[in-house]
Amino acid sequence: MSACSGGGKKVASKPDWVIDEKKMANMIVDLRIVDAATYNNNSGPPRDKAKDWYFVMKKYKVEDSIFRQSHDYYCKYPEVLESIYEDVLDKLSEMQAVNAENVGLVDTLNQK
Repeated sequence: MSACSGGGKKVASKPDWVIDEKKMANMIVDLRIVDAATYNNNSGPPRDKAKDWYFVMKKYKVEDSIFRQSHDYYCKYPEVLESIYEDVLDKLSEMQAVNAENVGLVDTLNQK
């Protein structure tokens, strides 16, 4: 978000090509997950970050350039972009909590 600058305006009406805020948040979540996989992959061959990025774009049927332009568009509206990233953090925190629960359940089952 630090690369963004703008007047803090709310989005009144956005162009049709701009990715919906909810979809944008979901895409960013997936991109952060593949980033984590890239940096936590110590046991196998190096991951191809470009292929991972392409996979996420393909999953959402969005061109890379549209994702980037949409992000740049939201940078003009910091309050909206902040809301998108709050949604991203909420989703990642929820995933982390579910993962922790599952790990705890596996540990409990293994102790029996």
